[in-house]
Amino acid sequence: MVFAVCVLVAVCYWAGGRRPVRLLPKPRRWSARQWRTTAFVVGLALLALILSDPVDGWIRERFWLRTAQLVILVMVAAPLLVLSAPLPRFAKLIGRPRTGAGSRWMAALAFIGFNGGLLLAYVPPVYALTGSAGLVRQAGQILLVFVAVLFWSQVIAQPPRRCALNHIERVAYLVLSSVLIRVLGLVLGFASTPFYGVPLFDQQVAAGVLLVPGVFTDLIVLTVCLYLWLGQDARKPAGRFDTGGRTLPVATPFRPLVSVTSSQAH
Repeated sequence: MVFAVCVLVAVCYWAGGRRPVRLLPKPRRWSARQWRTTAFVVGLALLALILSDPVDGWIRERFWLRTAQLVILVMVAAPLLVLSAPLPRFAKLIGRPRTGAGSRWMAALAFIGFNGGLLLAYVPPVYALTGSAGLVRQAGQILLVFVAVLFWSQVIAQPPRRCALNHIERVAYLVLSSVLIRVLGLVLGFASTPFYGVPLFDQQVAAGVLLVPGVFTDLIVLTVCLYLWLGQDARKPAGRFDTGGRTLPVATPFRPLVSVTSSQAH
């Protein structure tokens, strides 16, 4: 199932990005289009590799390996897929090109779906249900990757489509999500008994995976957003100030109008 989904996504990405045949040779420099294609190939290959047997069968044997698999899916593969800007290609494929900005309600839904899905994956009954090989496990993994792609689409622009959130809002978006992941890691790490019928040390190692590599991508994107926000603020002309991504003109000093001439004054 995973392999079939990856093939379908790859075909749609290729079909949505086709261009007219060029008569002139292309420039040899590495363009943004090639970087996006590389990100897509790496992200999709990583997705197919760790979700397919025998790798997935080996991962299911240890709790901390399942956590590492989850982190790779939502913190590495999903951002790489978003960096490849697939949404404009898919929209073009169905005849509905999108060039504007996203909506804030979609950003809120993506945040709830992503963080709620992560927390739900660690509820013991859900963990047991998705622990064995089968359609349920694969469907749950694909669904989690889908909501992760929606989540990262709110902070990583996909040209020509813009993000609905400005830079400072993206920073808050990532910080809050990172806090929730860290809280989950702390709960797993400081628990006196295991929650999933695994050795306590195994659960503590999984907590370390969530606390350190689990937020690494968040920190990278967070740093980029802060850099862009500060750079945007530094490039603003004099007489303007930042209001969360928007600029407003500063009011000029009041100058009273002289309505009485000197001859009338005498």
